[in-house]
Amino acid sequence: MNYNEKFDIDKPLWDQSTYIGRVKHYFFISEFNTVVSEKKLWEAKKFCDDYKMGKIPPGTDMSDIIRAKQLRDSAFHLETGELLPMLGRLSYQLPVSVILTTAMLTFQKSTAVMVASQMINHMHNAIINYTYRIPRVSDDKNQMRNAFLCAVLASTIMTVTCKKLLYQRTHSYSRCVPFCGVAIGHVVNLPIVRYKDIALGMPLFLKDEKTPLMKSKVAALKGTTECIISRILMSLPCLLLVPVLTQKIMTPCFSQRQPWLLAFIETSLCAFL
Repeated sequence: MNYNEKFDIDKPLWDQSTYIGRVKHYFFISEFNTVVSEKKLWEAKKFCDDYKMGKIPPGTDMSDIIRAKQLRDSAFHLETGELLPMLGRLSYQLPVSVILTTAMLTFQKSTAVMVASQMINHMHNAIINYTYRIPRVSDDKNQMRNAFLCAVLASTIMTVTCKKLLYQRTHSYSRCVPFCGVAIGHVVNLPIVRYKDIALGMPLFLKDEKTPLMKSKVAALKGTTECIISRILMSLPCLLLVPVLTQKIMTPCFSQRQPWLLAFIETSLCAFL
């Protein structure tokens, strides 16, 4: 490799001051190919630590360095350096989201399954929020628990209410029930998780500085709002587009004769999107 290409392995590969740069970094650390054995994760972390000290094995290519960085960034906490819980890593969002989304869409006529799916979905969100928590906050567990309970309660009420209202209309409207529950859950969950930052202000840092310059409530509110919008938009393709596509693909007669195909098609579309 060309040693002149050496870069700061602790920094993201894309400019984090732009939304596109943050999206690229998110996809970089959440790719499903980062699901590897714990041994390989620790090897990647050691490789990155050695790289920072200038210990580069002969024959190392830039792609090897990028791969090690991807594995380390996806599995270890940015500030504490601890190995993240398996289900809390972003790389597990794809399989978990596909399973939950398919359950919500396929069994949407069952209120019990819908409520259970919403509960598991927000439980998974709570695990992710706790996994990527900010270490400086002392009462994270209580805050995460309250956020989870409120999100489950809100999404359950929204799901049951929308089901009663929308099922009186056309079938197309009734397919929007899962999306309504997920959306309201995000709207309730995130502000509670970020409550302290919104109320007291989140620390702002100058570039390459470790000491906070000031605290800003506006920045906390702006960040929380953008996060809510992003999460809702991310759920749009699977929870709204997939039902429309399956309705076009499968005629009512065909879906009644082969009902198992509905779950297969929706699972495939969710994984693709």
